[in-house]
Formats: sequence, C-alpha cells, structure tokens
Amino acid sequence: MRSGSWRWNPAERRVRSAFGGGDEVDLRGTAYPVRAELLVELLTGGADRAGSRAGLRLRSARIVGRLDLRHAEITVPVSFGGCTFADVPELTEARAVNLVLADCALPGLRARLLELRGDLALLRCVVSGPVDLRDARVGGTVTLNGSRLADRGESAGEVFPPIDPGTALAAGRLTVTGNLHARQGFVADGQVWLGGAQVGGNLDLDGATLRHPTGAALSADRLTVAGSLTARYGFAAEGAVLLIHAQIGNQLNFHHGALRGAGAFALHLGGARAGSVWLTFAERPTGRVRLSGLQADSIFDDPRTWPAELDLIGCTYRLLIARAPSPPGEPSPPVPVSVRQRLDWLRRSPEGYTPQPYEQLAEVYRRSGQEAEARRVLLERQRRRRATLRAPGRLFGALVDGLVGYGYRTWLAAIWLVAFWALGTLSFALDPSVARNPAEAPERNAALQSLDLLLPIVNLGHDNAWKPVGGTEYVAALLVLAGWVLTTAVVAGLTRTLDR
Repeated sequence: MRSGSWRWNPAERRVRSAFGGGDEVDLRGTAYPVRAELLVELLTGGADRAGSRAGLRLRSARIVGRLDLRHAEITVPVSFGGCTFADVPELTEARAVNLVLADCALPGLRARLLELRGDLALLRCVVSGPVDLRDARVGGTVTLNGSRLADRGESAGEVFPPIDPGTALAAGRLTVTGNLHARQGFVADGQVWLGGAQVGGNLDLDGATLRHPTGAALSADRLTVAGSLTARYGFAAEGAVLLIHAQIGNQLNFHHGALRGAGAFALHLGGARAGSVWLTFAERPTGRVRLSGLQADSIFDDPRTWPAELDLIGCTYRLLIARAPSPPGEPSPPVPVSVRQRLDWLRRSPEGYTPQPYEQLAEVYRRSGQEAEARRVLLERQRRRRATLRAPGRLFGALVDGLVGYGYRTWLAAIWLVAFWALGTLSFALDPSVARNPAEAPERNAALQSLDLLLPIVNLGHDNAWKPVGGTEYVAALLVLAGWVLTTAVVAGLTRTLDR
C-alpha cells in the first residue's frame, strides 16, 4: 500500500465509525489490513470521546504492526474474532475491562501484570509463541478452551524477566477470581507454568493435551485452587505433572486421564493438600508417582493402573477406595482390593522400607473395623523392617515372627506349646522318669510332667519330683528352653501390640 494511503483505507474507516457505538465490524472478504496503531489510538484515547457505548469488536481482520498497549488504561470492551496478528500483542501492565480473542492467530501474547475487571478468553486460537500472563489479575474467568499454544523458542528472551525456553503458557502468580478453563481440545506444545497461581473457582483441564516431553508438561508448585482441579476424560500429559505443595480445596481429579512422564516423575504431589484425590487413570502412568507428604481426606485409585514406582512416605488420608474408570456422567464402580494387593501397593516405593505408609494403611483398616487386615499390614511392616537389621536382629526377628508373628499372631504360641507338650508327653510315657523321693513323689503323669517343664515360674509339683533318664534328659532341657523362649516371644509381641 502506498505511503499516505492509510487514511483512505475503507477497512479502517469502518472500524472508526463502529467504535463509538460498540458495533461489530466484520472485514471478511476485504484485502485491506488494519493498523495496530489505529487500534491503540482508539483504545487509549478514543473511548473518552466516543461515550459509554464505545467498544472494539473486530472480526476477520488482518492486523499489521504491534498492538502496543503497555501501561494503557482501556475502559471499553475489546473483542477480536477470527483475526490474524502480524506481531505479538503487548498488554504488559495494562488495565482493561475484558479481553476476548476467538479463532485468532497470534505469534504470542505478552500480558504480564495485566489487570482485567472482567474475563479473559482465548477461544480456539492458534498461538505460535509464548503466552505471558505472569502476575496478571483477572476479576472474572480465564477461558482457553480449544486453543493451541506453542513455543517457537525464538522470542522467549525478549521479555523481562525472561520466560524459560519451552514454555507455552507462563502464568506464574496469576490471580483469577473465577474459574480457569483450558479444555475442549486445548493443546499446549510446551510447558504450562502455573507456579504460585491462585484460582478462586475451579481449574478445568478436562480433555486437554499438554506436551513437553523433555521436562514438565504442567509445573504448578504452590498453586492454590479454591474449588477443584480436574484433568479427566481424555486429559493427556506428555511430560511431568508437578503440583508440589499445591492447595486444592475440593477434588484433585485425574479420572480417565493419561500421564506419560518425562525423566523421573509422571506425577509429583509432594506436600500437596486436597479434599479428595482421584488416581483412576485411563492407563498405567509412565514414570514415578510421588505422593510423599500429600494430605487428603480420600484417595481413589484403581489397581489396574497403579504406577510401577509409588512414593507414599508421609502421605496421610482418612479413606482409601478403589474405583474403576467410567465414562462421563456415570458413577465409578467399586473395585475389590485385598490386603495382599495393598501390601504390594506399599512395596512399590523406590526409597525402600519406611514404617509410616504401613502405619497409615493399618490405621485406615482399623478405622473401618477391619482389624484382621490392620494386623496383617503391621506384621508386614515388622518383616520389612527386619530385612534392614544386622544379622543378630534379623535372627531374633525371624524367631519372634515364627513363634508369635511379632505379637500380631499370638495364637502361634499356643500351637508351639501344644506341639512341645505332646513331644514331652510321648517321650516321658515311652521312657518313664525316676522318682527323686519315692516317698513324696506324686503319681507318675507324663502329661503333667511335660507341662510343668514348659511353663516357667508355674510349679505343678512334677518337675522336681521326677528325674528324666536317658534321652528324656535332653527332651526335658528342650522343653524348659522352649518354655522360656515362647514366654519371651509372647511378652515381646504383646509389648509391641500395646506400644502401637
């Protein structure tokens, strides 16, 4: 276009004419572009002259030049539909009523420290560079549904402070009074960073796809969501999902989602808090799942998709419920899980043995009235602990385990006592003992003699009255030793039981 011909641009005349009344301008079919300079002029100075009905509603326009609205005070609604931006819109530290971009193509968006009284919407947009919403404040709802964000990596260093390479959405410390929606086909080819962000409603990632195979697909340490964070029904993350020390008021829900981690982690919830956590994935996560330090009222999971590596150190919960994935709108059916399966669940920790996960699971069983299952978990805790001891400790532990099951199977002592008592009775019956003092000795009774030897401290009058002879001397010694060992094991087991 020739120099000086902008004033005769029919597309721009239509934009100027419609601005005062807030009418929509559809430039479909016109070859004339619209200068960003004109839009800046209207938004920063034209609103005062146009009156209360003013607004910019532009559709199917090709916008050339940089829309530079840094530090601007925009008092009218702004809406772009189906527009193409030649340069990155600049809204750093701007203050505005609202901002809507639908079906637009942008090389990026810079809106750090942006303040909106209303909503921010990027609907079905294609953004080929980073979207910078760091420290922005939105009084309404943020909607990114259907948009495709990517990071070309070439413009990340042009902003200050710079955005980490590979970041598609930089929204650290973003504050949203309402909900944040990024669903219905939302795709991010690069990291989505929500570190320190605060969402007053729900954070909805249902059906979203986040791709950052070389690092974190979603990095949201210290994220605060007053409602629920949902990543369900087709949600897929190719890269780690990091929600370290996140605070979720209601549900953290990955129902029928897919986590394909990068490096060490598929999901990191270290130190996070949530009302309930749904780990009913569509498939087994690729990579480690860390729940260390997680605090939740309820955890829902599915044995078919338990991760191969699972950290549970310091994880606390009141209810542990197994559910199967279900289609949208249908209840998740319960899945029966045996205590043996739950013990396998605990053994998936790559950190090795720690007692707390066993104590936590036993407490959940005990709270639901499943005492036998609780004792089975605590017995397994002692066995896992024994493997960490030195040889003498392992030997004594194996003895206590075999005799009384560390106090959780004290009935084993009765079986051993009956077995030794039968051995002694048979031995003394086949090879009778000799009376020490025939005048005072009671009537010979092999069963009572054997029982008297087995029971330490208790005296039935047969041990001192009859002297074993021949091979029964060794049997008598064995009975005395067995009696003391069984008594010690029972006392040690009961002490552990009382201590817990």
